[in-house]
Amino acid sequence: MNNKTANLEILEQKYLGIANPSGAVALDNDVFVVADDEDNQLRIYDRNILDKPKQTASLSSVFKGEIADGEDLEIDIESAAEIDGTYFWIGSHSTSRTGEQRPARHKLFAVNIKPDAKGKFAVTSAGGLYTTLLADLRKDSRFDGYDLGKAQKTQAKAIGGLSIEGLAATPEKGLLIGFRNPLIGGKIKKGRLVGGKALIVELLNPFEVIHGLKARFADPIELDLDGQGIREITWRKNHKYLIVSGPYHENMMTDEHEKEEFRMYKWSSKSGKMNHLKRFDLYDFNTEAAFFYPDSADVVQLLSDDGKVVSEAKSFRSLTLTL
Repeated sequence: MNNKTANLEILEQKYLGIANPSGAVALDNDVFVVADDEDNQLRIYDRNILDKPKQTASLSSVFKGEIADGEDLEIDIESAAEIDGTYFWIGSHSTSRTGEQRPARHKLFAVNIKPDAKGKFAVTSAGGLYTTLLADLRKDSRFDGYDLGKAQKTQAKAIGGLSIEGLAATPEKGLLIGFRNPLIGGKIKKGRLVGGKALIVELLNPFEVIHGLKARFADPIELDLDGQGIREITWRKNHKYLIVSGPYHENMMTDEHEKEEFRMYKWSSKSGKMNHLKRFDLYDFNTEAAFFYPDSADVVQLLSDDGKVVSEAKSFRSLTLTL
């Protein structure tokens, strides 16, 4: 374990290079890889060096002919998860800010990231692109009540819109896919949905779908996160997870609405038990990524998407928390 964080409950740092971290996972006890939702690149950082990334990998080079760079072609990567040394990434599957369709965002894919003899990391594809998640869910009658067909045509942060922002491995080598939107149930008050529950979809066979086989899903999971959606979910150990929740909407303060605070929860997928971690204040921390290093299931690193924050250089904040 990094001795600098071992005895601290909260450590705040700032890394240079990008401002929109939107999914990250540890490669080992000292290195993590992070995506930026504004481009199709993966960046590798040393956790102890608060500088620009030590390496950048272009996904258009890894998936030649399948992923392209350019205007409106970003995947809008939102989360990552590791299963047996294979690193899965998922796009938001959302529309643009103005409600236009963005097919490039409908992707789940996986890469292998392995150290080479030169001290670098080799990033290679671990299969093809899975692009029919929403279509497959719409074919499954268990998901009829979520009206995903209408949701995927609605602006992502509107009531009933669609945005995926969480991805986590399961002990059975599946993936939990966490939705920021839509929320289930609730009531509309003063133009906002309140009291809705968050949706988790369990994909049982991620290795098969990236090799062209049919998707298999477990029953939908609905979580009461005090009316918020899932902004990140990450696997700790056994059936225990850390969930970061946040508003489904733009979270702008108005005359009728206060700005909402992000929250953290411990959750057991086996028992369903939920524990709100109230001692951590995430009010101004726009959490877009959370991950554990292999050496500890009690120390989590959170990354904040600070793309809208004016700064002298591109950077993002990191919080290392001892749970």
